[in-house]
Amino acid sequence: MTSEALEASLRDAGRPWLSVVLPFYRKLAEFERVLPMNAAYWARPGIEVVLALDEPGEEAGVLALAARFAQIRWKVLVNDVAHAWRPPCKAINAAVRCSAGRFVLVHSPESAYAGDAMAVLLRAAMGHARGVAVGRVGFARFDELTDAADTLDAAFARQVPPELLLQTFYGSLCCAREAFDAVHGYDESLEEWGGDDDNLRVRLEMAGWQLLACPGAHLLHLSDETRTGGEQFDRDLDWIRCTPHEARAGDAGWGRDFDRVARNGSAGPWPADAPVWLHATVATPVVPMGSRRQCEVCARLLHHEASAFHCPRCENPPIPPRLTSRLRIVCVMQVRNEARYLPGCLDHLRGHVDGIVALDDGSTDGTAPILRREPMLLELLSNPPRDDGAHVWDETESKRRLLDAARRHGAGWVLVCDADERYEQLFLRHLHATVDSLPDHQLASLSLVSCELWNSPDAWRSDGPWGRKSRARLFRLPRQIAFDQSPALHGPWLPDDAQRHGPMFYSRYRFYHLKSIRHEDRVARRDLYTRLDPSRQFQAIGYEYLAEEGPGLQLVRIAPDRDYDRSTLPPDLQESAQPPNPSVLAKSPR
Repeated sequence: MTSEALEASLRDAGRPWLSVVLPFYRKLAEFERVLPMNAAYWARPGIEVVLALDEPGEEAGVLALAARFAQIRWKVLVNDVAHAWRPPCKAINAAVRCSAGRFVLVHSPESAYAGDAMAVLLRAAMGHARGVAVGRVGFARFDELTDAADTLDAAFARQVPPELLLQTFYGSLCCAREAFDAVHGYDESLEEWGGDDDNLRVRLEMAGWQLLACPGAHLLHLSDETRTGGEQFDRDLDWIRCTPHEARAGDAGWGRDFDRVARNGSAGPWPADAPVWLHATVATPVVPMGSRRQCEVCARLLHHEASAFHCPRCENPPIPPRLTSRLRIVCVMQVRNEARYLPGCLDHLRGHVDGIVALDDGSTDGTAPILRREPMLLELLSNPPRDDGAHVWDETESKRRLLDAARRHGAGWVLVCDADERYEQLFLRHLHATVDSLPDHQLASLSLVSCELWNSPDAWRSDGPWGRKSRARLFRLPRQIAFDQSPALHGPWLPDDAQRHGPMFYSRYRFYHLKSIRHEDRVARRDLYTRLDPSRQFQAIGYEYLAEEGPGLQLVRIAPDRDYDRSTLPPDLQESAQPPNPSVLAKSPR
């Protein structure tokens, strides 16, 4: 952009050119140490700094600190409702709503500029139509800084490699205010740490905005602890954040969580001339980049990765024709008193696997006769039934027996299924292509997402731990079957050799669990596991959550292309099917 065009784009006597937005939750001690490093940049003409205090406890200290740096035009917002930590989404949105700048720069209050990051980002955002400039972030401790003049630059250089790695472009975002309007800002429904920046970038991209990586914009996140930025990374949560349903988050009421202004230095005239400091900044390279948007099935980063296995959504990689016979896929099942769910489970697997090996773990109902009538059954193992209530569960031994039997019947790959589970039809249709795309020479495994159907056969629960239950359910069968590393309850199906030596391929294929549909089944499941594990030895969070609902309940309706075979439901569930309550439906990828 020429200097004349830049000056014309900025000329607006009634507004600042840039609002620096800092979400603030109990960060006074760190901010007091970082502020002197950034003060000279923030005191420039045409800049307002908007602090969004997301609780009132540090208001007096922040206002006193702002008074010490009166050359900065501060705007301080305060949330008068004290609360525990939450993601900064609502605070950022409140600050953006109350900001006056034509452009907005968002970063954390602990971030110091290593160089003129503010000018680099603003030039990039102004110089590209619908551009969203993103800088690079490094992490350092306060005690690592020396008294050298180039301390911040040197610390950044030590922490951030020179290569333009995707994961280093974090910690800042600069764009026109209209970009926030287009997507309704940060997603205010997020309640857990992590992924809010990624979610915003994906939605901005969906709305037609271009992410711009600015290698010359360096920010250093300072704290008293050693940090890398990924300490609490959760793969399942990351996928949820990176696959939003639509570009807009929430409704038009975004950014209104709080709006009390405790200090307003933005009132009054703003200079109409283009800022000298912006013209004086040396232009630095800008690299168009894609967001971390992920595939809804194979979970790859759409802009940055190829599929690791066959994906019907990505159609990548192509599967060459096999020149040898295909390795056999055998389904293994451990069942006990499952006459209600078992017939439909067998029906939905038939035609997709090459055989079934089952273990009847002491059933006293009609489970065993149902299995014996199944034409796909290769072998039926059993434990003797007991009617005295003293049945002993031995998961690891049952798994070992099942996998040994599968090997006897020539299994190369194993698919695990419980009687009360249904795989989505998309996965079953592509099961053989998926197996053909996974490496035969390694003990590879594929994880799927366990979705708990809730109150209805056509909606699954997504809040809290419910949306983050991934399980390895398809794996290459090793020669040595042992479970010495596995706990006696809730252990993985992967044998020790596969856990130690085999690569895990992460997918977002789904299987649906039916025993959470009815409240009475959820209670029975909770009570069973509580009895088996009263001291929470095998699951630290316990089992109460299995039957709890609460105000945070969110359900996701199953889209037609991600459905399971509804005709395989037990008759009583088909007859009692009720649509989910619209008030608890959450937006989700298909």
